[in-house]
Amino acid sequence: MVSVDIEYCAPCGLAGTAVTTRRVLVDRLRGYDEVDGVRVEPTHEMVFGVRVGGDRVWTVDPTDRVDPMEAVAAVRTWLRA
Repeated sequence: MVSVDIEYCAPCGLAGTAVTTRRVLVDRLRGYDEVDGVRVEPTHEMVFGVRVGGDRVWTVDPTDRVDPMEAVAAVRTWLRA
């Protein structure tokens, strides 16, 4: 079992984006039994990214548009490896 963690820049005002990304990940990863859960973790660093089992698998500049489907693709790729 692995956990999926969304790390986001709290001072950048990305809490809503992180929650949306979490919802998309939970919905799209429903069939992957090895996923233990999807957590949202605020940080003070300028980052928006996703970790699976501690490995950073996807990151985007927090000032750019965040596409949750890119995060889904990155997590699925990690799970298949």
